[in-house]
Amino acid sequence: MNDQSKKLTPMKFLPDTQQMPWGTVEYKLADLGFVDSMACEGWLKGNTLSDIMQTYLERVVGETAFEWYGTQFPVLVKRLTVKGRSSLHVNPDDETAEQRYDAFGKTALWYVEDAGPNARLYLGFKRPVSAEEFYKSCLEGKVERLLHSVTPVPGETYLIKPGLVHAAKDVTLLEVAEASELWFRLHDWGSTDRELHLEEAFDLIDLGGKIPAHKGEVVTDQFTVHQIPLSEALKSHRDEDDTFLLYICLKGAAVLQADGENYRLQKGELILVPAEVNDFFLIPGERDTLLMEVRMDPRESNDIVSDPVE
Repeated sequence: MNDQSKKLTPMKFLPDTQQMPWGTVEYKLADLGFVDSMACEGWLKGNTLSDIMQTYLERVVGETAFEWYGTQFPVLVKRLTVKGRSSLHVNPDDETAEQRYDAFGKTALWYVEDAGPNARLYLGFKRPVSAEEFYKSCLEGKVERLLHSVTPVPGETYLIKPGLVHAAKDVTLLEVAEASELWFRLHDWGSTDRELHLEEAFDLIDLGGKIPAHKGEVVTDQFTVHQIPLSEALKSHRDEDDTFLLYICLKGAAVLQADGENYRLQKGELILVPAEVNDFFLIPGERDTLLMEVRMDPRESNDIVSDPVE
């Protein structure tokens, strides 16, 4: 694999599906140790994302991402198919995760792909609550009455910031997140099968109010996401664009054309365009094609690079 003379090409990866008590998690792209996506097309076919990162470094992700995340790919993408109700979680921020766990925190974006008849998202609180009130409600199994909940609609996006308590029910979500699975379970709706982390994570919780749905571009320190309605061919030329690009087909179908090769994207599929691929076309394969683009924009340099969470 270690042929430094070869130019990197766009890459597609095999999904990794794992069963959960409430449904399934399908990792579309992840470099987490316990999940390591494998390339399934091109001359790097059969190599894992971590191996590709170890060999080609900033050629894959760009200088900015490499300074912050080292040899770990900086974002993960997964589909959550929630048939029941997921437990109530909270994610730490980068600073706390670094200080306490020598890991990255987690900022995430939820894109609603599908919603069942009983679909709900729990996102923060209806009103500011006290620490004592929340703790007591968790212990007594009455926490739902405090939570802000919405009926999700396909096409909506929600930004899951560190500190926001969150859970999902009867919904299919596409999650784009910082490359971390460091989170804490606060409440499990009466189930005693899984460990809770209420005391450990209590000071991480934002006890403020609710959050709205987001429309259009979403910009965080960890990634930038926006949607591209693809009605005609688009050309990308990025001489100074120091970032990888991910394209996920949300509706329809598309072709990414680079260096004379065509890479087809069906609904639900993802492709990684390495930072060193400068010129390519995005071509719609069907009417009403919609793509999601994920990138990492410039940010201040980082002196500490953490190891991936095992």
